[in-house]
Amino acid sequence: MKEDLHGNSESHESEHEQLIQRLLNDPAKMETMGWLKSERPDERRTVGACGTNVDSLEFVQKIYDLGALEILAVNIHPHPNGAGEQTGKLVVTLPQNPEQRTAIFEWCRLQGDSLGFTPESDQGESHLFLLLD
Repeated sequence: MKEDLHGNSESHESEHEQLIQRLLNDPAKMETMGWLKSERPDERRTVGACGTNVDSLEFVQKIYDLGALEILAVNIHPHPNGAGEQTGKLVVTLPQNPEQRTAIFEWCRLQGDSLGFTPESDQGESHLFLLLD
């Protein structure tokens, strides 16, 4: 098992990367904005705790506005209470720009209490996994 410069094991990083690869290999994954915008009038598509499609679009747009390169909806499943689909799992492709990365991690940290996720500090990873449900 390799160690980083601080003597920490890299097993967590490899677990994170393995998780990201499994999610990226999901044949049903979709770019989140496109998936949300393709909602039909007789259905509802939402992300996490967002109650409406409009709220979901605003939620995802905020992450893009902070600099995310791509946001994929993974593990999309039927809504439990009616027609449509939902997901509580997003994979965010992170930018290289340090200021944008910091902004995304800070936004995630601030969302943690209300949405149930708090990513660790930036470790130079290429993707973030957001668990919203």
